[in-house]
Formats: sequence, C-alpha cells, structure tokens
Amino acid sequence: MRVAKTLDEDAIERHKREFIEPAAMLYAVQKIYGDQAKAKAMAAYGRLLDAHMLVTGVLAAGLLRLNGAIAEADQAAFERDALFAAFVIGLEPCEAAIAEARYLQAHAMLRQELEILAQLKAVRANRRKLNGAPNVAALEQSLARLYGGLSAAAHVSRHHIVQTATSWDGEMEGLPGPTNFTRYFPETDDELARKSYALHVYMIIRLVEELRLDLARRYEGAGITAHENEAINLAVDLMISEGMLELVDAPTSES
Repeated sequence: MRVAKTLDEDAIERHKREFIEPAAMLYAVQKIYGDQAKAKAMAAYGRLLDAHMLVTGVLAAGLLRLNGAIAEADQAAFERDALFAAFVIGLEPCEAAIAEARYLQAHAMLRQELEILAQLKAVRANRRKLNGAPNVAALEQSLARLYGGLSAAAHVSRHHIVQTATSWDGEMEGLPGPTNFTRYFPETDDELARKSYALHVYMIIRLVEELRLDLARRYEGAGITAHENEAINLAVDLMISEGMLELVDAPTSES
C-alpha cells in the first residue's frame, strides 16, 4: 500500500536558495575547464579537422539524397536505417566529449559507435543477436582489438584508466611525501585527444562504407559518387599524414 506524501514546497524553495550557489559553481567550473580543453584539443587535432569535415560532408550528402525518398524495404533495411540514425544522432555529443576532455564518457560513446558498426554488419549478414552486444569480431582487427579498452573505460572497471582521466599532474611543490591529487574538472591530454578523435573519424568512414551498400541496393541513382569517393580517400591521406592511420588499414573507395 502506498501513501501519498505532501511535498513541503517551502522547504524545497529554502534548500534551493541555499544550494544554488555551490551547484552553479560546480557547473561553472565544468564549463570553464571544458572550454579551455576544447581550445587545446582543436589545436592538437591538426589536419584531422580537415579529414573530419570531408567524411562528415560525404556522409551528409549521401543522407540528404535520401531525404523524403520512398523505397521498398524489409526488416533488415528498417534495422539498418535505425542504426545509421543512431550513429548520426550521437556525432555531436561524442565529438564534444572528446574535445572537452571528458574521456571516460567519450570512450563510452566511441564504444557504442563501434558496436553500431558491428551491428550493421550483423544485420546485413542476417546474424544479429536478439540480446546482448554484437560480435565485434566481425569488424576489421584494427577496430575489434580496441573494444576491450573502450569497454573498460565505459564500465570504469580498471582503476588506472579512471585514475588517468581524473588525476592532477600540476603544481605539487612543498607537499610532504608522495601526494596524489584528484581533479574534478576536465584536462586535455593531447595524444589521447588526437587518438580518440581519429578513431571517431575513422568509424565515420566505415559508416559511409556501410551506407554505400544501402544506397546502391535500395535507391536508384543515389549511390556514393566518384567525387565523394575522392573526398573520402583524401581524408584517409590526411589521417595517414597525421600518423593516425597506417596504409595497411586504410579503407579505399572499393572496400
């Protein structure tokens, strides 16, 4: 049996007035340091920014050609459409988390992007599991091998990963003995920012490869064009030049 409890609105308002200042300070600190981290990340990305613009441009061009289009579809097509949409909807929050140095959260989203790619392949092969995570072994080895580390970050299951994302390495002079500081604000790690962003860009390329198959199969005249293939290949060249992709793993317009 449940008994309805009358809310004490006066007490709620009194406590809101009392705690609004520390709450505002908490979020202000996150905003200030997040903005600082973003500025550092933009500088660290280098020409990965150009690669990102090219691949997202091709992705958007392909999707815009489908806007309002009507085509026959089966259950697999419905599932793949939803997976494409899930990836696209998550682009901005994933990129913001990487740029603002919220790495644990960013890696949880990168893990989901990887799972979406694996799920797209599983649906296409009619091997989708009804429950549980998709089989990432279906992905190329360079992506599949990252799944464990991304999962550890998402599940905060390894202390050293969590500590790396929250430890303070700044001024510690005049302190007695070994001292560990924990920070409650984001701080940029240039190498981690670059690697995380490059992984995100590379998974967009792989998403475009999956979209290419659907466009060619389901929509007449809506396939990825030679001009768009060239843009993707230029993005790959940029990632290679930035040391974020090896030629042996690089996708081509034929893959």
